[in-house]
Amino acid sequence: MKDHREFEKRVNKSLQHMEAKISYLHDAVKGLNEAFHEFQEDITDYMSYSAEKYVEHEQRISKIEKKLDL
Repeated sequence: MKDHREFEKRVNKSLQHMEAKISYLHDAVKGLNEAFHEFQEDITDYMSYSAEKYVEHEQRISKIEKKLDL
């Protein structure tokens, strides 16, 4: 019976380590998820800004090209 208790202690200790690591992993994934959503908002804003500026830039180039043709 002594061997069984020793195995039980080792298994419980390993299980506690696994639980701690799973908890740490869960917190890290949660933080990563939050960071991704912040990035997603920022990159969406940047893409909208870039798209607007691209259109404005294209319009300016078109106007310049028209003036050069005249």
